[in-house]
Amino acid sequence: MSSAEGKGNDIVVVGSLFMDLISYTERIPVPGETIVGTDFQTGYGGKGANQCVAASRLGTKCAFVGKLGNDVYGKQYYDNMVKEGVNVNYIKIEDKVPTGVASIIVGAADGQNIIVCVFGATGLVTPAFVEEAEPLIANSKVVVVQLEIAVESSFRALQLAKKHSVKSIFNVAPGVKDLPREMLSITDILCLNETEAEIVTGLSNIHDRESAESAIEKLRNEFQCQNSIIITLGSEGVLLWDSQTNRYHFVVAPKVQAVDCTGAGDCFVGTLAHCLAAATGDSDDHLINAVKQAVTNASDSVLRKGTQSSFPHKLIPSTQ
Repeated sequence: MSSAEGKGNDIVVVGSLFMDLISYTERIPVPGETIVGTDFQTGYGGKGANQCVAASRLGTKCAFVGKLGNDVYGKQYYDNMVKEGVNVNYIKIEDKVPTGVASIIVGAADGQNIIVCVFGATGLVTPAFVEEAEPLIANSKVVVVQLEIAVESSFRALQLAKKHSVKSIFNVAPGVKDLPREMLSITDILCLNETEAEIVTGLSNIHDRESAESAIEKLRNEFQCQNSIIITLGSEGVLLWDSQTNRYHFVVAPKVQAVDCTGAGDCFVGTLAHCLAAATGDSDDHLINAVKQAVTNASDSVLRKGTQSSFPHKLIPSTQ
C-alpha cells in the first residue's frame, strides 16, 4: 500500500483478535472445583480489537493490524470488524492456524472475571508484518498497542509511531516483566491497570492513589518513563501523571452496580484514543478531559454483559 492509500484513518490499532467464549457463574470457581454455570455467550474480543471497536463506535475512523485464522471464527470476526466500520486492509487471514480464543469466566456476585487466551493466528503478528503497515501508521493521528502480540511486534509499532511523529498509547496489557526500557519511554502515553503496574514495577498492593503514585514515580525515575502515565484502579478510578503540565490528576469512577467487567479496560483505552484523535487546537486539558471521558464510558460498559457488545455507541455525559 502506498503512502496515499494509508490516509483516512485517525486511529491505528496493532494487536490481537480473539473469539471470546464466556461462561457466567454465581462465583469464580477455586482450583480443582467444578461448578454449574448460569449462562454462556460467544463474542468478539482480544484487547486490540476491543479497543479499536470502542473507538470506531464513537465515530473515529479506525484501522486494525492483526491476523485471524482461516476458520469459522476467523470469517465471523472479519465480517464483524467490517460491520463495525473498521478498515480491515491489514487484517490477514492465515491458513492452517486457528483464530485466537479467550475462555472467560464471569462471577455474578461482582462481575469480576478470569481469562485464559490461546493466541492462534494472533501469535503470528511479527515485527515484519507490522512494518508492512508503516504507511497506515505514518498517516494516522494515534497508534494504540498492547501486549497480546509479541513484545517485539508491539515495540516495532511504537518505533514507527515515533518515527512519523504520531501520538502513541502503550497499554501494558497483559503485564510483562523485564520489558525493554526504551519501550516504556518511547510511547507518549503509558497505560496500566493496578496488576500490570505491580508486574512492571515490582511493587505490591497497588490499590489506591497513594500506591499508584509510588508506582508512577518508580516508572519515571527508575524506568526513565518521562511521558504521560495512566494507572487505572478499577472501581476506584484513575491516576494520571500528565507530562505536559507536570501534574497529577485523580479521576474518581462513577459508582455503578457492575454486571460484567470484561473489556472495561479496553473500552477505557479505545475511548481515550478517540478523544485524543478528535481533539483540536493546543490545550493542556486535552489529556485529562480524555481520561475523564474514558472513565465514564468504561463505567457505563460494565452495566451490560459481554465485551464489545457492552461498549457504548456514544460519549456518555460525564459528571466529572
